Amino acid sequence: MAQTATSVSTTIKQPLNFAAQTCDTPAPITFTGTQDTIYEVVNDGTGVFKLNVHSSWENVIGTAISGHKYIGTNVSDEAIDLDSLPGEQVITFDQHWLGKGSDALNMIYTLTFNVKIDADGKVTAAKTSEIVECKQ
Repeated sequence: MAQTATSVSTTIKQPLNFAAQTCDTPAPITFTGTQDTIYEVVNDGTGVFKLNVHSSWENVIGTAISGHKYIGTNVSDEAIDLDSLPGEQVITFDQHWLGKGSDALNMIYTLTFNVKIDADGKVTAAKTSEIVECKQ
């Protein structure tokens, strides 16, 4: 009997409240908001599984003690081939902060998640690391 194509979408809004001391700043930069991700698990009906990932940093703001703000802008899409369901993946998302002006910093904010996909295609994601690094 032939399978029918299916897709299951899961939206996860990862809350962020992270103070980063980077680029030799005298005080931390505090990042708040949500890093939003839509996970779509697709079964093409022939037993081929794909995980489509849409990530957005548009709801993240970094604030320095000076009042300087860093506004998240990065949106990315990725497609990952899956061997089978259930499954597990490690996924990393980056936001590049490009400073404007003499006081502004260039940074990379990296989040890593352990993503689990159940047999029905439902996704859960646990943050495993979070780091902000200076980029010169």
